[in-house]
Amino acid sequence: MSEKVRVPQAELTALVAQMVDSVARINYVKTIAKRDISPARLDPKNAHMFDPLRAAIQHMRAGNEDEAFWLVFLFVHCGKNLTKGYSLLRMVYGAFNDKFVWTWKKFSANPDAFSMWLHQHLDELLAQSKQFPFGNHRKYESLKHLGVTLASYADWVGPSRSHRQLLDAAKAEVGTDPKALFDYLYYSMDAVHRFGRTAKFDYLTMVGKLGLENIEPPSAYMIHGTGPVRGARLLFGGAADNESLSKRKLDELSVDLNKALGVGMQVIEDSLCNWQKSPDKYLLFRG
Repeated sequence: MSEKVRVPQAELTALVAQMVDSVARINYVKTIAKRDISPARLDPKNAHMFDPLRAAIQHMRAGNEDEAFWLVFLFVHCGKNLTKGYSLLRMVYGAFNDKFVWTWKKFSANPDAFSMWLHQHLDELLAQSKQFPFGNHRKYESLKHLGVTLASYADWVGPSRSHRQLLDAAKAEVGTDPKALFDYLYYSMDAVHRFGRTAKFDYLTMVGKLGLENIEPPSAYMIHGTGPVRGARLLFGGAADNESLSKRKLDELSVDLNKALGVGMQVIEDSLCNWQKSPDKYLLFRG
């Protein structure tokens, strides 16, 4: 890295603490992927036990990988709210008060049926919207757009509605290198409605962490970023509003930083984003 910026010790300490947090979150996901999982974790009607990531792991173990990918997508799109947890995801996947579940098989067979179901319940759901908040990364989303977003995800997977066929087609284009495959899928997900840089990055990194597919990010995708960009400018340029370094250059510097530290690009992206919110004092961020 050619740019030389003296970062105050307090800020470096806070950044390192954010990196430690990021590594711990990644290790947590990898750890639960190795543990036994209660069947109750798969039931969206069970408010106390349902866990979409554990459910995805168990579905993958059982050979139902489409359901695993579907749950990861719903996990990222709905998020986990700090106070209401997975209430929104449970409402969507568990079909609110109806006695069925929007499994991938049921949803992908007819996404329009989901849109009709949502429209029928929309007034009631909007009246109770405080009970079904999106997670922090998706806080600007609305239930009104849900049907379009989910349908566009099904279209992205393809007419076969098979995630495996989607991945096989991607490998036919770019090969099996984990970084090249991640990059190809990242840009192909532009087809998913209201699914921007953060959502695509979070979805694909979670797919990798859970072992659903061997992929890893080749960069932090700064050219599409905001929070990580401010963190990178603070670290490499001395100020969060220093625009003398282009986003492309910041991305290159972030890749170089990972080469030096070896923590992975997800840790670099996540820690820079959280660090810039409180650069001189460590604060724990969730969601």
